[in-house]
Amino acid sequence: MSITTHKISTPNCLARSQAAPCTFVRADLGRRSTVAPSACILLDARGQTHKKIGTITRRTQRLASRAYAVSVLNLAPAPVVLCGDIGGTNARLAVWTAGPARSEIYAKTYPTANYKTFEDALNEFLGEGPVKANPPQAACLAIAGAVENNKCPMTNLSWLIDGDALGNHHGIKVALLNDFEAVGYGIPALDESDLVVLNDAPRVDKAPKVVMGPGTGLGAAQLMWDEGKHAYKVWPGEGAHATFAPRGWKQKALAKYVSHKYHHCEIEQVACGSGLELIYEFLLTDEPANRPELLHGAKPKSAADISAAALAGTDPLAVEAVDMFLAIVGAEAGAMALRCLAKGGVYIAGGITPKLMQRVKAGSLLEGFLMRKGRERFHEILKTIPLYVITNTKVGQIGAVEYAANLLH
Repeated sequence: MSITTHKISTPNCLARSQAAPCTFVRADLGRRSTVAPSACILLDARGQTHKKIGTITRRTQRLASRAYAVSVLNLAPAPVVLCGDIGGTNARLAVWTAGPARSEIYAKTYPTANYKTFEDALNEFLGEGPVKANPPQAACLAIAGAVENNKCPMTNLSWLIDGDALGNHHGIKVALLNDFEAVGYGIPALDESDLVVLNDAPRVDKAPKVVMGPGTGLGAAQLMWDEGKHAYKVWPGEGAHATFAPRGWKQKALAKYVSHKYHHCEIEQVACGSGLELIYEFLLTDEPANRPELLHGAKPKSAADISAAALAGTDPLAVEAVDMFLAIVGAEAGAMALRCLAKGGVYIAGGITPKLMQRVKAGSLLEGFLMRKGRERFHEILKTIPLYVITNTKVGQIGAVEYAANLLH
């Protein structure tokens, strides 16, 4: 199949709802194709199909002739890859096209409690109609656990996932990644629209990058440029289990409270969903006489309730807890930035931070990151490092697709 690609600066006659420039693609398809000859589509700036036009009319041919040709390619049908996000509660499986324009074909979530093994859930997914019609040629599974030698014993399940055994059984390459390792591989594929800029500093090409983020736990990874592969290599880690380094008297009191309760206070304990609940619980221990208007009838809350109350402004303790939580996340982001001089950017992912953007914009996370007080030398360095919040919730899937696509070569 030969495809001719044209850039159109004003495609309103074809797609009036598309404000940005589109790419006009004319496909001259072989006899065996089920698509009509001379079909055309519009691709948006990300390469996603914007609108299928159908048979090319004289009007669209005239438009194409006024555009300028960018490239002429001979393309085989786009390969298909399988990606998975495997957690303790759910296994989310999907098949994607892995051509120049990545797109999800079909996805389904399987409660892990309903399946004795991962293979049982996988076989059910592979039997789904859309998957049978688009069989994957490679697979990458992002797993919330420690991956070693392409194997992962699930922490909260009796599942043992063996990538090599799965690959041999299904006749394709299968790679297992730590969940935040997959997030790391997704970062270079993100658009600027997937990011909220908190520290607007120049991003240095090929410089180290850092990704971290609170969710059920606190994930973290570093991205280092591989000159041989002309791409970033992601190195996951367990730095979130390092000892918490509090700043200021109130964080020191929090660390003491957590240490008394659990005999130790690591960063993850105060920088994840349960950590937000722990911070709120700590604030409730204040002497009621000091803050009677805040503590009257107050009780522990779930992370979701604390977040909702903070965003609504209905609970001052919830606002304080969220701001302290974000300051701790920001401080750890700054520490990770300094460890590798992440001039390529620090990216905060995870399920919690994007939902708290109202409080993020209030400034406590950025202040924690910048270290203005007491560490002026490092503040000068951190001012030069970009800081972002990732708002695309599929960044881990995108990373798994990118990794699986590379297995095809």
